[in-house]
Amino acid sequence: MSLAPTSTPGAPRLPWLPTMRGLAILMIVLYHITIAIYGTPWFAHPRSDWPDPADRIAQLRPIPQENLMAFLLANLFRYVGWLGYQGTGVFLMISGFGLTWALVSRSPAALLDRRAFYLRRFLRLFPLYWVGHLFFLAFNNLTGWRPFSPLDPRFALSLLGLRFFPEVFHLISPAWWFIVLIMPLYAVFPFLWEALKRWGAIRFGLGALILTVLSRAIGFFLLPVDPEMWSRGLLFTSRLGEFALGMILAWWAAGDPARVQGWLRSLRSRLALLLLYGCGIGLSFTRPGAVIAPLLVTPAVSGFLALAARDLLPRWPRVAWLFSQVGVFSYGVMVFHQPLLWVLIIWLWPFHMPLPIRMSLIGAATVFIVIFSAVMETGVNRLLGRWPFNRIFPPLGPYARMPVQNVPLSASRS
Repeated sequence: MSLAPTSTPGAPRLPWLPTMRGLAILMIVLYHITIAIYGTPWFAHPRSDWPDPADRIAQLRPIPQENLMAFLLANLFRYVGWLGYQGTGVFLMISGFGLTWALVSRSPAALLDRRAFYLRRFLRLFPLYWVGHLFFLAFNNLTGWRPFSPLDPRFALSLLGLRFFPEVFHLISPAWWFIVLIMPLYAVFPFLWEALKRWGAIRFGLGALILTVLSRAIGFFLLPVDPEMWSRGLLFTSRLGEFALGMILAWWAAGDPARVQGWLRSLRSRLALLLLYGCGIGLSFTRPGAVIAPLLVTPAVSGFLALAARDLLPRWPRVAWLFSQVGVFSYGVMVFHQPLLWVLIIWLWPFHMPLPIRMSLIGAATVFIVIFSAVMETGVNRLLGRWPFNRIFPPLGPYARMPVQNVPLSASRS
């Protein structure tokens, strides 16, 4: 076979994927609002200072309020919001799915242009990430909320994406730990793609599963590292299983989409997803259980969000469009939302006002921050298309290439 590429059409568009991404990022935003008000939940967050199991469970007791309406609103918000961290696993799955779909939907034998792939990933991650640093450098110092110096060595490390140091992991925006995780996953994706093609979905999935479980167990029980940082993805192999799951689903969906869609919509599959979810949540209350809990929770939540994005929300086209637009700019929301929301909550919470009004103000601010993030991401993308950036980074073609079969010379002459 020759490595010379042929021109291929773009991958078939999946209109439900941006909608699913929008649901996932809003779960994360809700989680960050909730922990700013009610603190971080003990379950699914193994830490060096974890209390006894009884105290972890006791944290779930309802909190009293001044009246029944406030009691129901506050506790429902707290419980649902605490589950929003699961959106991160969904993002990992979607990332693996989307990258693989762009290849396998053309051909299972598709070749990956590594130069185009890595440059695309660089332009996707770093320019907006750097703008976020500059924005919060000005915002934090002007408002007096956690000011920092541009000469701080931690600031330089963060700009370079080297946020795996404990002093940098939560700097500026704790949500940026995701950068520590997604960059190495992008870096190894070309090798994962080759492994998937060579080994097939089952062997590839088993290998990713074993590596993930071993990585999490070693970090939780043998290494002197912060268990919470490790569980989030301080080393990418501790979350590889969720990323690999997306790759496998794309491989199967391209091979037999009708079968995959039918399975997802069946009652049996929904019961299986509920069982996975319940087991994953229960296991997340213990450190041994937290080793495998994300491998159960992420498939379940991803399945339910896929059903919502594909079958439920399209019944209301305008609503589906709104979630889809949020998904399109989900990376911008990831970069900007957390510090802005936390500053707002810190300023707003001391004022005495009915809980519904307080929540409404936070909701309105969230809408504004999502719009602001979309504007910032759009501006950065447009700037990259202008001189001199378009000379430094010329337009790239697709990173998926099709191999060309060697044709015998006699055949080419006939």
